[in-house]
Amino acid sequence: MNERLTCKIRYRLVLNRSGRLNARGEGLVQIECEQYGRKIYFSTRTYVRPDQWHRGLVVGNELADGLNYCLYKQIQEVERIELEYIKRGVSVTLPMMKEAVRSHLSPGARLSEFGSEVVQQSDRKSLTKLNYKTLLNNLEKFRKGTLVTDIDYQFVVSYDRWLRESGIAHNTRISRLRLLRALLNEAKKRDIILSNPFDRFKIQGMVSKKGYVNPSQLRKLENLKLSGKEDIVRDAFLLGCYTGLRFSDITTLRSEHITGDGWIHKKMVKTGFIVDIPIIQLFEGKAEAMIRKYKGDIGRLTKEIGDNASVNKTLKPLLEKVGAESKITFHSSRHTFATLLTQQGVDLPTIQKLLGHQKLQTTQIYSETDKATIAKNLHIKKKPRKNAD
Repeated sequence: MNERLTCKIRYRLVLNRSGRLNARGEGLVQIECEQYGRKIYFSTRTYVRPDQWHRGLVVGNELADGLNYCLYKQIQEVERIELEYIKRGVSVTLPMMKEAVRSHLSPGARLSEFGSEVVQQSDRKSLTKLNYKTLLNNLEKFRKGTLVTDIDYQFVVSYDRWLRESGIAHNTRISRLRLLRALLNEAKKRDIILSNPFDRFKIQGMVSKKGYVNPSQLRKLENLKLSGKEDIVRDAFLLGCYTGLRFSDITTLRSEHITGDGWIHKKMVKTGFIVDIPIIQLFEGKAEAMIRKYKGDIGRLTKEIGDNASVNKTLKPLLEKVGAESKITFHSSRHTFATLLTQQGVDLPTIQKLLGHQKLQTTQIYSETDKATIAKNLHIKKKPRKNAD
């Protein structure tokens, strides 16, 4: 190997390279990296007066010891990136170092910084990004300052055990392990790690807790004499059972999402996918009849039900009256929808389209194609859409 390409970078601290002092008469301390006579600089975000700087050290300052410790820790952080590259047989150049330090996408990067940068650069949905943020905060609690390269099989085993012992729900634990696996796959693609420990560590499956309301219980729920919020919550839950919409999609459902030929056409809040649901034909038009109950003002129904937690609190005693399982929540309406369609003999691809589980295109052309496929599989003779007045 060419000796010139493996020349070690030299590091030192320099003060006020720009020759400009701030209003307090202080200059910026920078890390100078030199290789073959070329130099790059990284800010330490530390400012010191020139008379308190001597040969790369802060002097004559009551905080001198702490400042010097922090400055040399920063040099070590930068140097560690170079050493991680060298350990992998990579010839390090100053441009590589500059990009690695600034992007946090390097072998020496902390997992929290790497994860934040990867998620920020991605086109993941906002809710998914929030889940990654929760994961990274959780990992910091488990082992503060973990580097991407620190994560091996034993780390994953220990983290999984720690999650179990912390008492979090099974599905939450599985979700966090899956997110960590995805982050490590990104690290592997960038050659930051050589292998993903999850290639050997097998993640358990999710446990279904969605529950199901059977047809007899649904009829009893429909026939309950209710008023006020109980009536609205019951109707919203039934609307979920007969359309498959999530709570977030029901609370944002408006009259403009109902087409003239009896379909719900809506972008899902969680995924951004477009769903088309034939509410007149499905379940004897019960969803469409419910919408008519509110005289087309579906916004009244969806605006007044409250948040998910309060809805579940109101819903639980109503479901107990009809003999439904205690674990039933509002989200169970979506599971009920899929189960009822399965019992009617509707094929799985059609149910997946109705639920928005498959990647549906958001353009009108693909949307109309999907509607045609759904109508064909449900044996629906689709009526021409009425033109708007």
